[in-house]
Amino acid sequence: TISSMAPVDAALALSGDKGSREIEEWSNEVEEVTSQIRGIIDGTITDFEDFDQKLALKERAKQIRQEEQQARRQKVLLYGSEGKGEGTKYKWWCKRCFVEYFIDLPEGKCSRCQQSDQMMSQEARRAELMEKLDVFKEEKAKHKWRKDKWNRWKKSQALLGKSRFINYKAWEYWEPDTDSEEEGDPIVPRDNPEFLAMEADLKDRKKKQFDKAKTAEKCRQRGNQCMTEGDYVGAIEHYDEGLEYRRDSKALWTNKALAELKVFRWHDAIASCNKVIEYSEIFEDGFKKSEDANFKAFTRRAQALRGLHRWEDALNDLEDALSIYPRNKEALDLMEKTKQACEDAKKAHGVEAAAAEVPACGDDAEAAEAAEGVRVEIEESDEETTEAAPVVAVEASGEPLHSLERLNKKEFSQLLKDLDNATFRSAFCARSTAGTASGAKADQWVGRKIDLKA
Repeated sequence: TISSMAPVDAALALSGDKGSREIEEWSNEVEEVTSQIRGIIDGTITDFEDFDQKLALKERAKQIRQEEQQARRQKVLLYGSEGKGEGTKYKWWCKRCFVEYFIDLPEGKCSRCQQSDQMMSQEARRAELMEKLDVFKEEKAKHKWRKDKWNRWKKSQALLGKSRFINYKAWEYWEPDTDSEEEGDPIVPRDNPEFLAMEADLKDRKKKQFDKAKTAEKCRQRGNQCMTEGDYVGAIEHYDEGLEYRRDSKALWTNKALAELKVFRWHDAIASCNKVIEYSEIFEDGFKKSEDANFKAFTRRAQALRGLHRWEDALNDLEDALSIYPRNKEALDLMEKTKQACEDAKKAHGVEAAAAEVPACGDDAEAAEAAEGVRVEIEESDEETTEAAPVVAVEASGEPLHSLERLNKKEFSQLLKDLDNATFRSAFCARSTAGTASGAKADQWVGRKIDLKA
């Protein structure tokens, strides 16, 4: 009992201000003793026997008060004080009654419920609270991750499009019933007709989603059949039809990009590959989960960029592809070819810049103008299916030409003569039709997605 005086004082302090009462009692005793001493000195107190009896009665009253105080203290110790066991000054805590005890109870039983199965020591209760704290931190981290993923999904709505069967406008006015994350146990009213109708609607939606996925797979198979037959335009149409049913099918996007490469639709192929890359970057937090689809997207976008003479961008995509499959022979060969083409393009641009500094000379002014300012488009054979032939052009009088048919006989003859010169021929072959207009905007990178301005 002596060792537990500090917890007892703390428990009694909960019911009143003990220190102020003691000071008040001590002050009253001092005043009373002072008045008694003055009475003895003044001679007003002469019956000392009666005085001694009064002092004995007061001492007995004081003793009774101390006994009552001790009984109250024992009651507090025995019955404890209500609490959740969050402090450190108690010894035992009853999980059933939510009562804290400051002493060791007889037989380890709670004095209120008379049971011992829910009694916990202060150390055990502390460990339980710390375990709950760790679980709370983990749930909070998961909630933060889900919130971040939701924000990224909101930014990608333009990627997947919207369903025609969902009222998105109604979602904007929805508010939760409570700010708490705890949803509790689900309420399943089996006999509620509204719930049964909702359950039937969910099953119907799931069935429709399954049917859409099945239809999209059939469209993909028909597109693959067209690819084997060489009907690339038909394959693109089948892939587009399948994407109407499943916008998140990476196989449809990569196959569509391959078909677009076959018909030299560089910008369309890049846009198709962008869908796969952006989907993986947002929803899968990287490119490891769907390695095969992402590898195809990077390599096919690199081929499309090669067709547009975007050598450095193509090299970046090939590096990303090789980070997924470092030993892929086709990607390694394409990387070497692209590096060589990039170096050749830099050399050709250097030669072209040097040739542009030399002024035209000669008696035939028209021939010099035709040699310097004619823009011609040449399309190579489409025998190679993985990468397309570059489109080459030369400008005439500041106005772009897109076909040799627009050249007259004199201009065409002069062009053939000038092509015999190796310097002119290198500069002529390095010309490109993409992005030469004065008002055209430069292409931009948006994350892993390339935003091409045609």
